[in-house]
Amino acid sequence: MTKEASKGEAPPDGEAPPSYTTATEDVLDATDPSQNIDVTTAFANLSLSSGPATGGPNADTTLAHLKLLHAIDTLKEDVGYTDGLYGIFDSRAKWDTEILHGAALPPGVQLDKLGESDKEKLALSRLREKRWAIFLARAVDRYEAWWNAMAQSKTMLTEEDMSTPDSPKYIAFSTSGKPLGWTRDSIPPLDVLMVMHAHMLNPRAFLEDTMRAGLVEYWTAGMPWKAVSEAITVDFEETPSEVAKSNWLLTGRQWNNSADPMVKTLKCPWCKVDMRVPWTTCGAVEDADTPIGILGSGYGDGNFSHQCPSCDKAINKEILSLSKFVHDTTLLLGKGVPMPGTLLDITSGQPSLTPNPLVVPNFTRMFPNRMIRHELRIKIVELLDPTSQSPKSSPSMADVRDLIEKTIRSDEAVRRIDGSTRRVGLQLIRRDAKIVTRKMMSRYWENFSPFALDLCGAVMRQGVFVEKMVKLDWLHSPSAKATMARLITKYNRFMQIIKKNPFKMAVPTLDVDLAWHTHQLSPQDYYAYTVKETTKFIDHDDKIEEGELSDAFEWTTKTYQELFKEVYSECTCWYCESIRVSQGSKIGKIFNVSSSQKLADVFHDSGSAKLCPPDNSAHISAHNSVRTLETPERAKFTAYIRARQNRRLNEAYQKAARRAEKKGRALPPRDENPPPFMSRPLGTKPNTDIKTPLECTARSCIPSTSPQAYTTAGIRATWPREMEPGPTAPPEPVETETSPREAVEALVDALSTQARVHVLPRVVERHVVLEEEAADVLEEEEEEEDAAAAVVVDVVEEVVKRCCYCWRDFTVGEYEHVNKLRYFGRLSAERP
Repeated sequence: MTKEASKGEAPPDGEAPPSYTTATEDVLDATDPSQNIDVTTAFANLSLSSGPATGGPNADTTLAHLKLLHAIDTLKEDVGYTDGLYGIFDSRAKWDTEILHGAALPPGVQLDKLGESDKEKLALSRLREKRWAIFLARAVDRYEAWWNAMAQSKTMLTEEDMSTPDSPKYIAFSTSGKPLGWTRDSIPPLDVLMVMHAHMLNPRAFLEDTMRAGLVEYWTAGMPWKAVSEAITVDFEETPSEVAKSNWLLTGRQWNNSADPMVKTLKCPWCKVDMRVPWTTCGAVEDADTPIGILGSGYGDGNFSHQCPSCDKAINKEILSLSKFVHDTTLLLGKGVPMPGTLLDITSGQPSLTPNPLVVPNFTRMFPNRMIRHELRIKIVELLDPTSQSPKSSPSMADVRDLIEKTIRSDEAVRRIDGSTRRVGLQLIRRDAKIVTRKMMSRYWENFSPFALDLCGAVMRQGVFVEKMVKLDWLHSPSAKATMARLITKYNRFMQIIKKNPFKMAVPTLDVDLAWHTHQLSPQDYYAYTVKETTKFIDHDDKIEEGELSDAFEWTTKTYQELFKEVYSECTCWYCESIRVSQGSKIGKIFNVSSSQKLADVFHDSGSAKLCPPDNSAHISAHNSVRTLETPERAKFTAYIRARQNRRLNEAYQKAARRAEKKGRALPPRDENPPPFMSRPLGTKPNTDIKTPLECTARSCIPSTSPQAYTTAGIRATWPREMEPGPTAPPEPVETETSPREAVEALVDALSTQARVHVLPRVVERHVVLEEEAADVLEEEEEEEDAAAAVVVDVVEEVVKRCCYCWRDFTVGEYEHVNKLRYFGRLSAERP
């Protein structure tokens, strides 16, 4: 981090950052309680540049960021509590029984055992959530309209640009562009800023999208902190200028989200005729008496379905995703625009020059583009051609996946794609080519927007972080700037951990994540910093399975304590206390066994712990945590993994409780507070008996950040889809005459030679990791073959766990190999 980032605010990295509470105590002690205190002083007059923020996050940009988050939270509450918005009236909570049916319930709650009052509260909460869901879907659509207006005069990136040295549209795009001239008169409405905020917090996706569309000025400018801060009052109300409103009308949309029409004009993917579809079918007049529920089939509902009045074809989200893929294929074939997912180096996340295809015809990163151009062009276009010889009634991206899998399993097809002159023998797909193909496919699953990810889901996940920041309320602290200085120092340290451990996942605490997010909102500066420090453009994965997140947080805690001799998560909840204690024996390898416990003791003895309540402190930032929705086939395996993790936490908690008792302290009961990845529910006011979140709840990907994440995904326009239920059960031990070594070698061989495409982004490197780790075990375990097989079993389970417990992309042959390995693992475990 440059000196400018911390000048006058944060101490050098080698020194301990100041306590979060020291400045607060000083201010409070010196303040006469009888006098009114202006709690807006810290953010009322921020020193912000009108140009792009440089030098990393500082106190003022971080406070401006918090101000925006508070405004988003205020907007969310206003929308949820606007009775009658989109024809959704609170009065329906009393009689519309369909609101509660067909939706999941809170854990331990049975609908037939709820009283009428509780049922009404639950229904009322879901009506409010539904308003926010529709509002959010419309906000993403408005952001897309604004994006298209900016891109209208631009030329899209081409494959030729990618092979041109120093091309301003590719190689030099990320570092040398001129910024967009942001002013208060040019910023969009708050709901669009909210979507823009979520888009930028997916750094590699944002770079890919802006680069592909040619929006270098937008990328370079980043979040216009000065203009945004000026447009938001100290009460977090939006105050746009009249010029800003007039400029926004050029997009064809009204300034207020709710003022836009309740129908959307959509082009039919089949006949290309414009059709008008409702945003929701859940609205009704206030005195209606027919139950209609909150699922709906409108464009902003979860079960969108519409019949084209021109061609009578059924239109749904699967068709729209396929239509996006066909459109991008047409751009590739007609204008040479590369497919999404093929722009950035898969390892570094940076643009890297592609060789001339006449010189290097089989460059791996461009494999998906070559495959579509040489093998699939006609087959893909025909999927949405009603005049084709064998049209499908409901084609989807699954059909594209099948076409790709069939193609890459054909030696002849691969030779044609790669321009190989070999006539015989197996033509292997290179590992990187498979990864890029999966990455390309991930851009289309359940995503029919022009962006690399579903922004509706991204905003939902960010909503959890917004809620945490509002609850912590650092913005109104008398020592707000000192707090910002402290968290910037911790962020600098966090980036050191990433730099020193390039193959590990570091998990931030809430304070670190605020600084990290603030830096990402200056994309060009963040890109330059991370590339300089780590040689990679560090991404911010906003979808991580909760088990993986917890494991990585343990490692981050351990590493931070070893490097900086301070506690990492300054929180007294049972989870953070348990994690701190669990590091004792491991850290003892570096310094004496009691050192980690001493760090915890210093934290408590100094008085800092008393100022960090368990339900409102800077603990693990888990807004990106997701949970795989269980299926009967997968339940056994996931239950085992989670039980093992839960048992480890229990043991650590008991140890922490015993130590606290010796010190005259008491830990919060484990059942009293949920793990810190959980947030207060939205859609209801605090202290309501029955609560549901306005947050993300999804069909197959449920954020574990809310204990009430149980609402059906059907009310959502889109969902943060991450993984699908696998069709097969976890492997069971199968007796075999094969030796352990032969079984491991067979698995490694199968993984090395089997070419496949998997569409789920979280499992992109599963086969790669499993192959490499299994091979390492073979090299290390020379004598005890059963022990080696047992280790491989752990490797298999760990890799699958990290990849969301997904077994569906195993071939039958690989699956059989895993069965055998589990047999050897069982033998090893049964031996004394």
